[in-house]
Amino acid sequence: MGPLFHVREAHLPAGSLIQPGRWGATVLKRGEDHPFFFREHLLEIWRREKTSVIVSRFACTFAFESQEVARQWASQHEFVLPVFPADQLAPRARLDMLWITWMGEPGATTDKVAQWCAGYWAGRATTDIKPNARASWEWLFACPLRVA
Repeated sequence: MGPLFHVREAHLPAGSLIQPGRWGATVLKRGEDHPFFFREHLLEIWRREKTSVIVSRFACTFAFESQEVARQWASQHEFVLPVFPADQLAPRARLDMLWITWMGEPGATTDKVAQWCAGYWAGRATTDIKPNARASWEWLFACPLRVA
């Protein structure tokens, strides 16, 4: 596996470790005031109840497979850092983030949200149902990431 790409508001030097759980802590700290609080809980319930995926979005580190996709997600004040998992044997999941984007679109029905949640946690590509979609592959790791 080549380098992956992590989006961060601060530049970190090579060798730095990015610890898991930061996203989850941010969402939980803000509670319902966080714009993705309920979405993240829905994803977590789905993962625990309907999949065998070990890695929780609340307790992981995130990395994009593509530098281009990472740059699209980064704000103008954020850095895109090349990273590797610190533990090559740690649990991980490769998932298409575009499913999550679709979950928040206007007019998304409960049935569609459930379908997209299932597609996300199954590791399916959004192109499986929409050939012109542009998959946004992310990796979730149950370990720190090391900056390359």
